[in-house]
Amino acid sequence: MAWFGQGRDTIEWDESRSDVLCRKWPAKEIKKGSHLIVRPGQKAVFYADGVETGVFEKEGNFDIDSEITPFLGTLKGWIHLFGDTGMRAEVYFINTKQVTVNWGTRQRIMIPTAEVPTGIPVGMNGNVIVKFSDDPEAIKGFISAIAGVKDEFTIDDISERIMGKLNAVVAEAVLKGQSNISTNALISIQANSLEIGNDICARLNTITNTFGMDTVDLTIADVNYPEDVMKVAEQVAATSFVGNNVANYAAVQMANSMNNPGAGNNVAAAGAQMGMGLAMAQQMTQQMNAQQNAAAAQQTAPAGDRFCPKCRKMVTGKFCSECGTETV
Repeated sequence: MAWFGQGRDTIEWDESRSDVLCRKWPAKEIKKGSHLIVRPGQKAVFYADGVETGVFEKEGNFDIDSEITPFLGTLKGWIHLFGDTGMRAEVYFINTKQVTVNWGTRQRIMIPTAEVPTGIPVGMNGNVIVKFSDDPEAIKGFISAIAGVKDEFTIDDISERIMGKLNAVVAEAVLKGQSNISTNALISIQANSLEIGNDICARLNTITNTFGMDTVDLTIADVNYPEDVMKVAEQVAATSFVGNNVANYAAVQMANSMNNPGAGNNVAAAGAQMGMGLAMAQQMTQQMNAQQNAAAAQQTAPAGDRFCPKCRKMVTGKFCSECGTETV
């Protein structure tokens, strides 16, 4: 790396745009007498002839001759940097602050269930917080592999990389290594959004680490299903208030579909609708049957066919089992 001319430059990044994560200093030469300004939440990465020479992490205003040159020389042995040797210098500024990126599945993901093996479509969206890794080697890798071909790298660029991986990551987090889940678990995603969000965050972090960034946190703001599936859920919820009629849910749905001329146009939606509806109806019917059986078990034994004049109640047998009085 060499100094060109005797003019003075201030090497800095004023971060006039909040969506920029990495920016290359526009000049390709560093003049003797220049100063480097590193603001809070920034790091400066020096390159010379395409070779990384060091990451400067201190905040402040630094003189290139007396402070930066010794630093780079210690790292790479480049102590004598004066005179025009034909070497050029590049400086990349890194925004080390946490940034929030909106995320969402690009299309609904087909999640297989025991009732609908072909899958029920589910979509999600929310926010994810990312930042550059604290490891200098990871930052160098990011610039070499990704940002080195661009003058700036923005939130949109990182969002594009995240979105490309999200569908597979979300499906893995929901299924948890299983080939399918129960319909009840599927419709309970929103209730378990914190746990599932943490799982997605951990899985996504292993991906963002490969290009020098950490996934700090991820939240699920919304879980959405096709309109037909939502209608089924609403109908089953309403049907749960009518007691024994839950068992007739399938017949009601069949009648509804016969009255709807366009019901047969979407086979996949119809299959998901019926499977989800039946599964939910079966679950509620089982719960109601269990409650009824428990209530029946708590009832007293049937009254006998003889009367005890002392206890004044119907009993079984010639003599009362409680007082011994002869029954009539």
